[in-house]
Amino acid sequence: MTRRADGTDSRPVNRRDFLKAAGAGTAATSLSGYVGFQGKPTLEIWLSYYTEGETKRAYTDKIVNQFESQTGIGINITGVPYTDIVTKFRSARAAGNVPHLVEVMTRPGILAGDAGLIVNDLWQSSELADKTAEKIMKGHKVWGAQSTGKKGNLVTFPLGFRPFFSAWRKDWLDQADIDPSEVNYKAGSLHWQDDIKPIYERLNQTQLGQQQGFFPDTTGMKQSDEEYMSLYIPQHGGSLSGVVNVKGTEATIDSQAARNAIKMQFEFIDEGLFHENSINHGDEESTTLHWSGKIAVNHIQDSTDLWGDYLEEQPKAMKEGDYTWGLPMNAGTKAALAWLPSLGFIADGFSNQQEKDAAVRFLEWWIGDDQRAVQNSKKLGFVPVTPQTIQEEDFFGQTQTHTEFWRGACLGTLKEFRPAVIPAVPGASAVTYDIPRKMHQRISQMLRRGTGLDEAVNEATTQAAKEINQVLQENR
Repeated sequence: MTRRADGTDSRPVNRRDFLKAAGAGTAATSLSGYVGFQGKPTLEIWLSYYTEGETKRAYTDKIVNQFESQTGIGINITGVPYTDIVTKFRSARAAGNVPHLVEVMTRPGILAGDAGLIVNDLWQSSELADKTAEKIMKGHKVWGAQSTGKKGNLVTFPLGFRPFFSAWRKDWLDQADIDPSEVNYKAGSLHWQDDIKPIYERLNQTQLGQQQGFFPDTTGMKQSDEEYMSLYIPQHGGSLSGVVNVKGTEATIDSQAARNAIKMQFEFIDEGLFHENSINHGDEESTTLHWSGKIAVNHIQDSTDLWGDYLEEQPKAMKEGDYTWGLPMNAGTKAALAWLPSLGFIADGFSNQQEKDAAVRFLEWWIGDDQRAVQNSKKLGFVPVTPQTIQEEDFFGQTQTHTEFWRGACLGTLKEFRPAVIPAVPGASAVTYDIPRKMHQRISQMLRRGTGLDEAVNEATTQAAKEINQVLQENR
């Protein structure tokens, strides 16, 4: 880079610089209350992961302090637990005191109802637009369309992605005479019925499988968890938004794909392939069972920061390679890339173009730099948004376990799978939590009364669809 005598940059204006300049000149004049540049802005950011432990919090504080020192832009972080974010955000909107940016990985519904700022111009003028995998952005475009009602809109920037994949215990595989390459990333994606069921039946016949309370698998997803409906339905050929269509306008839980997914879960429980209490298991319960050896495979659907949990809680097993890492299981759909850690831009939070530019600059600095992307992987479990980083940086191939996990399972998922998303619609908490939970309870009750599985699933999903459509209509 060359500089003039007055210290200014004399390089040619590139595409991003041009777009930024053009966007700033256009948008600033249209913002109500805009009075011109008033010095370095301060951004208010809500992060839910910030509440999940000292390691994440300390690392984020370090990142923020470095950015503030280098740029003079202020960053105020507020930790808001995922369970509280919807209520707190509604109160903030009512009071007219919203933040600029909100983490929306599991709560994109807060961006509905014109809460999200359309950021297409900001995205196109950012360096991240040149680096981020298009598959990641497809999920963000679904959110944007659902939030704004228009296809192609964006209301979020990526912080990374967290793929859904599996961790297999090699002691179970050894007893079943199954080579790890039959189930790990080298095997590619395995089909629930065609591939997985025969494998689980072999695992069931092992010494481990015959023990009381031991099972090949558990769903790893509570009946009320958003990841259940937002993953199993796409995995079986349904909407990439799980319980609703991609437009976010009507329920899809009464589709054949959804019924197949729900039936499979109950069938696998009945046949002893899933843990008997699978419907009520969350990721913590499943991980504990996996570490204790009571299940053969754990579906790490929640986040890749469980990689850190395995390193911390299972150091000997990880060092000795007692686990092998596989791609998501599905029903032939190649749909599974579900978790998209993101910052949503809040429309009412921004009062001038400088604040928008500062937000983009912060995200480019934090997410787009390869070295910080590696640290984000280590400390936060955020898989880098660019596949090239995973392939080239030493950390991701540091050991054979690293190679299997990051370059095998994570990179394989990013390359091969389509992104499924939790819907970003009004009442999303109800349609992904409350209604599916009642639906599962209804199915269980009907089965206990002697109703056949097909009839129970058909009736329960039809009722759930009516309830979801009512929520969508009431909140539209």
